[in-house]
Amino acid sequence: MTMKTPSHLLPIPLLLLAACGGGHSHSAPPVAVPRPVSILVEVYDPTTNFVWENVSVRVVEADQEWARCTCASPYEDWYLTDASGQVLIDEYLLADAEVGFQRDGAGRAVLGPRGDEDQATVLLQIDAVGFTPVFVEVPLRWDVPDVFVEVPFQ
Repeated sequence: MTMKTPSHLLPIPLLLLAACGGGHSHSAPPVAVPRPVSILVEVYDPTTNFVWENVSVRVVEADQEWARCTCASPYEDWYLTDASGQVLIDEYLLADAEVGFQRDGAGRAVLGPRGDEDQATVLLQIDAVGFTPVFVEVPLRWDVPDVFVEVPFQ
């Protein structure tokens, strides 16, 4: 003897299955948006491997692929390395250097996802009294927006 389900109860499991999406989820692909960029600079002595504190770092210029030019900073803003030998040139400092970066609504330097706006190269100057200045080019990319660069200095 088999038990028969009353016909008025059949729609309930179907409604529940439909409410849960039928067990499949559909999500939209992630939207590629501009990303803020930054450079963490560490200055060290290659002979001793000790870091240098109070060494000056500045943004000299940047080569922007979308502008098809190298934009020199009109400012000579210097930032000193801390006790760990580091200085962070964040997205606000890069924007304030006025070296051609696009800015988002918050005023941060950004790189865009499109092929003609996803790369830039920043030239930094590292200097201290009694030393020869060092210049280093730092490539930035949209897919790697935060860069760490170690700079030997002696």
